[in-house]
Amino acid sequence: MTSVSIPALRKGGSVADLRESNLSLVLQALSSGGALSRAEIAKQCGLGVTALTSLVNELLLRRLVVESTELVRPTIGRPTSLLEMDTGHWAVLGILCDRRTLAVATGGLDGAVTDIARFPVARDGEGGFETYRPFLAQALTAALLRCRANGRVLAAVEVAVPGAVNRESGDVVRSVLNGWSRVALRDEIQGILATVPRDVAAHGPGTGHVLVGVDRETNYSMLTHVYRGATARNLAYIGGRNALSGGLYSRSSIEHGASGLAGEFGHLVVDPEGARCWCGRQGCVETRLGLAHLYSVCTGLPEAESFHLLADSHKTMLNDILAGVAGGNPRHLQTLADAGRWLGIAIDTIAAVVNPDEIVVDGYLARLRPYLEPGTRSQLETLGPLPSLSKLRITYGVGAEDGSLQGAVLAARDTVIRRPAVASAIERRPGQDR
Repeated sequence: MTSVSIPALRKGGSVADLRESNLSLVLQALSSGGALSRAEIAKQCGLGVTALTSLVNELLLRRLVVESTELVRPTIGRPTSLLEMDTGHWAVLGILCDRRTLAVATGGLDGAVTDIARFPVARDGEGGFETYRPFLAQALTAALLRCRANGRVLAAVEVAVPGAVNRESGDVVRSVLNGWSRVALRDEIQGILATVPRDVAAHGPGTGHVLVGVDRETNYSMLTHVYRGATARNLAYIGGRNALSGGLYSRSSIEHGASGLAGEFGHLVVDPEGARCWCGRQGCVETRLGLAHLYSVCTGLPEAESFHLLADSHKTMLNDILAGVAGGNPRHLQTLADAGRWLGIAIDTIAAVVNPDEIVVDGYLARLRPYLEPGTRSQLETLGPLPSLSKLRITYGVGAEDGSLQGAVLAARDTVIRRPAVASAIERRPGQDR
């Protein structure tokens, strides 16, 4: 598992800032290295024994680390005790907001998902976010009740949305699939958590200090691939469960750009004379590789109708395409052969603009890999040894439907590691019984 990104102490920071930064360094070492001795932590973090002792004592009090039951038994001297992340006290949530379903994954400070609950969203008509809010509140309340039943306290929530998201402001700029526009989703969730009754919140600490983040769902899916590597990499991601999007990871963190749209590779223009995309551009990658487009060409269904099926029926659409190619349907086979060539063009474009070490192809494209890859490889081979392609690794995911949930739990865990003060803020909330 790769190291998490730890922000540097800002210039002019206070003594308290420095301490929180050092607490974060210790958590980073334990998160990436597993159970470690105090001497190993001090060496990795560049801290003195006295300073580390104080930091460890505070992390123990905050229930962020715990003394491991494992001991190191040297050939000479006494056994050495180890420290590790406390995975039993704090909980984090990853939420995926789909048009008709809310999925909530619960995890701990090890970043592992312990359970996933799904809630139907039964809305009459469109209604936008206003009709969605009650279902989100219901799902959050149910998650808090599960935390309470398991004796855990909620520390952080990360929310995945299909569409354009401004990570910094916490706003969903637009989610065509969900029918949302200009939703201050982070504020909405913080508002819901702030009004949860004390008898619902785990151990009664309240939820006003829970950390909340919002991002594009493909950014979270990308994190699951980042964490499979041993070191931080420059990685580009293209994929999606139902519509094509992407992500960009560089210098140990997700690149969001000025307004959260960096890595939106589904809407790079690759065919200027091509069809009009629903985003407003002409000839986007989406118009050549989008699931709605592939399904339309394979089945003859008008693309506008295929698009309206994406939110509710993307799995059925993908399975229909797979069944057609498995059965040798010439139309299906030719459609995917053409799509493979367009994937090669998209990869070349991404490589030229971003110059990553690796491009990950995931989502429904990964499920179609056997039929796309020959055309992709052929297209790239025609370009010769271009500098941007010569050392590029192209890897394929497995198209996991819950990839964004797993990534959201990892992101929530990382948020706690970067901001360990959240543990103190929640545990010491005024009126709390200690």
